Amino acid sequence: MDFKRLLLAAVLILVAANFSFAKKQKQKTLKSVPAAEKTADGENAEAGAEGAEENPEDNWQVLEWEDDKARLVLKYEVIIEQRDKKGNFSEIRKLVTKDNTPEVKIDPPLEPGFYRYKVISYNLFGAAKAQSDWEEFNIFKAFKPRVNDVSVDVNLTSNIYLDHKNDGIVSFGGRNLFLPSEAPDDVSFTDYVLRSNGGRIIKPLKILSHADNDHRIQFKFDMKDLDVGKYSLVATDASGLKNDPEKGNLLTVRYKKWMDFNICLGYVCPIVLFDDTIQTYFEQSIFPLGATANMTFFPLKRRWGHLGIGVSASYTWMKLEKQEYNLTSNLGTAHLYFAYSHPFFNKHLSLQAHIGAGVTALLGYKFEFEHDIVSDPQSSMNISMMAGIAAQVFVFKGLFVELRADFVAFFIPDDMTFGAVFPSAGVGWQF
Repeated sequence: MDFKRLLLAAVLILVAANFSFAKKQKQKTLKSVPAAEKTADGENAEAGAEGAEENPEDNWQVLEWEDDKARLVLKYEVIIEQRDKKGNFSEIRKLVTKDNTPEVKIDPPLEPGFYRYKVISYNLFGAAKAQSDWEEFNIFKAFKPRVNDVSVDVNLTSNIYLDHKNDGIVSFGGRNLFLPSEAPDDVSFTDYVLRSNGGRIIKPLKILSHADNDHRIQFKFDMKDLDVGKYSLVATDASGLKNDPEKGNLLTVRYKKWMDFNICLGYVCPIVLFDDTIQTYFEQSIFPLGATANMTFFPLKRRWGHLGIGVSASYTWMKLEKQEYNLTSNLGTAHLYFAYSHPFFNKHLSLQAHIGAGVTALLGYKFEFEHDIVSDPQSSMNISMMAGIAAQVFVFKGLFVELRADFVAFFIPDDMTFGAVFPSAGVGWQF
């Protein structure tokens, strides 16, 4: 009697353990891929998920799930149902494993479509005691895309020039370039993105045209999303297959003129804001007799703006005429600066900000009295800081008119504090 009770207890323990395992079952994945499909032009495409090895097993379809206590299971039964266009499921296949291995090979392979399956576990006595929840999976047609021809519509090259007029329309040629998914039940489609060298992803605004033989597709991109660099079109098939990197799928975004060099000559009228020496002796703060010149080199051009370096110089003749004497001097400045510029209104207007350092000099500071009495000329040269803004209005090709305002300051402790604004207007040329 005790032996029968022990045997019954053992059976109950095994059944309970098996039931507990069945509740913990988890779908892992549909392990392999559909058999090789035919490409649109009749050639075999690679079958399988991305990275699958080329061997006969790549054409198998295997359902696989997790099992922490497979030793307590005699076998599994897998029921597969297919979903129709109305969303209803119907049973199409029932598979049984030969042992307690938590996977089953689907042979013959399933056609592309939408499916679900559940797993029924059998205990060591061959009784079905528990089953998993339904798990859905999809099988897509596998067509490996190929992109080997990129053409920008405005110039028929693979280059987009940011300093030319662009509409963002780009055509891509190759094979198996299907339209993107249009309905939830699509089993054959292709998704497209541009990927920069830095990994930035850009999606097209819309598709403008598509060839019936799936050999060419045309997109429109937002030009604001494209900056200087190289981009590759990544076409991803519904099955996960991607086109291989090729020279022909590269789109280059750049400036046709990789640098700008501006030269400008103009008129300047310094306005002294603070300096007791000049205002005391010259009895004025505005000096209208001046000239200026500047050169700016922009070797780094991006959509967000252009960065460069430049030099500027100015000369102003300072004179005060009084009955008793005349006072004259020469005010000169020279600065090296960093500049940032940004074009507007289709590059007809450019705004610039700059900051730098250099020297400001008062040269030949002297008094002239009657009877040819002249004081000894005095000169002073000081390190100064400069910051300013400018606007260039392009009137014809590289010809521009520039309005500019620079603030210049230097400080000599216990001697002189000088600060002035240098407004100027000039004409220049951009090379």
